[in-house]
Amino acid sequence: MKKILKYVLASVSVLAFAGCSEFLTEETNGQVFDNVLTSQEGLEAALTGAYNGLNSPWAHGLCNGTFQQLVSGGDDIYCPTSDANGTQLDRCGVTDSNGSFGSTWNGLYKVVLGANTVINNYEKCTGSTETIPVIAGEAYFLRAYAYFMLVRLWGEIPLIKSSSYDEEEASMSASSEAEVYRLIESDIDNAVNMLGDARRNNEIGRPNKLVARALRAEIYLTEAGWPLKKEGYYEKAATEAKAVLDASEAQGVELAESCADLFINKEEENCITTEDLFVIPASTTDYIVFYGAWCEPSEIGGWDIIFAEVGFMEKFPEGPRKEATFYTEYTKKGENGAPDEVISWQNWKQKHPGILKLMKYPQGGKNNVANCNSVLPAHMLRLSQTALTYAEAEARTKAPSQEAYYWLNRIRTRAGLSEYSGLSQQEFIDAVVDERAWELAGEGVRWFDLLRLELVEKSFENKNNEYDPTMLRKSDRYTFPLPASETLLNPNLNPKN
Repeated sequence: MKKILKYVLASVSVLAFAGCSEFLTEETNGQVFDNVLTSQEGLEAALTGAYNGLNSPWAHGLCNGTFQQLVSGGDDIYCPTSDANGTQLDRCGVTDSNGSFGSTWNGLYKVVLGANTVINNYEKCTGSTETIPVIAGEAYFLRAYAYFMLVRLWGEIPLIKSSSYDEEEASMSASSEAEVYRLIESDIDNAVNMLGDARRNNEIGRPNKLVARALRAEIYLTEAGWPLKKEGYYEKAATEAKAVLDASEAQGVELAESCADLFINKEEENCITTEDLFVIPASTTDYIVFYGAWCEPSEIGGWDIIFAEVGFMEKFPEGPRKEATFYTEYTKKGENGAPDEVISWQNWKQKHPGILKLMKYPQGGKNNVANCNSVLPAHMLRLSQTALTYAEAEARTKAPSQEAYYWLNRIRTRAGLSEYSGLSQQEFIDAVVDERAWELAGEGVRWFDLLRLELVEKSFENKNNEYDPTMLRKSDRYTFPLPASETLLNPNLNPKN
């Protein structure tokens, strides 16, 4: 607990940290301990610290390769057995001392603490009466997002709502998932009510009302499944997702025309797509470090950490989406007049294909260490996910409607697949779950889908065991144990105590 709370003081002097974009790298003239409690400038400072928790390369946040390891228990991502931490996560045998926990855990709690400072102080701050509520709306969104990530990964977690050190919190017990979700719902409701239709300062990294409603749809969809299984929440998810779809085109958000347009990953291009809802931006001072070397084979200079699972690729439907998802061969230049040689994934050291959408272009030829430092944005929520959330949630509420078919088939036809029609309710639901796996492969969604649908063990039955190792441990739940670094300091967090 003390380890978490060490970020509290940092959250009130947050502009000493660099941010992820221009709006995260504002200059300060010293510390802001007074302003943070009384002025709009102080609120901006605290909010900057909250955003910074999402991405500080090699330190904390979601934009390190270790976050991808945390969601590798799904059947789309593979971590080689040469990495002990990744193997635990990939094979669902995670211990509380896993070395890949730190950056994600600490980063998300840094988001929480920065957001708490804004939420607990904005009503008494001076400044623009139009801007201050929007600053608070962003803080509510960020806290909801951080706790939504934390509760899905770890289950029962410390629920911190203060912005200053509280001795009672140093010995607090973990809160139930139901209690955490109550706060998440309250926060995302506040975000929806306080954010405007436009992104503040027209900056893509900030949420607006549309983005907050898209996140609320994902929250409702998750609450409808394991572990809470809340009645009526599929209907709530469908209603919320449909509202986003209905309003998206007027706000310039629409499905991209081609699968190849979704993850261009060329640093000389913008790389923001027409269907991006929530992204984590990067800059030349705060890189995104999970594109590139983390996800590339050593044969082209990568680090052999993140790959695609073979069984998943084998079952993946053929077409342009598959071509845009997997990296399966590279060309080795011939020496001394010898012809070039095409080398396929079966002959690579790790014998697994790469996930193309997580790599940097061009992938041909030798790479270098600098290729892990990227100014590419991290795509965290896309309109295609919202469309599939709507289709699944609606079908679980009633027979699939014509509009549910419309969105599912738009995504399928873009992928070069035939349209569905005449499916039974269960066939339609199964089709959407599969479509989410294929459309969002490697994007950190599949693992959470398997958790909420209680399909983790079934997903292991579909693996190619010649390449993809079997489970280490079967369990009635696959959330992670709280990090030992926290439970050793505060034994009350340990469910055994």
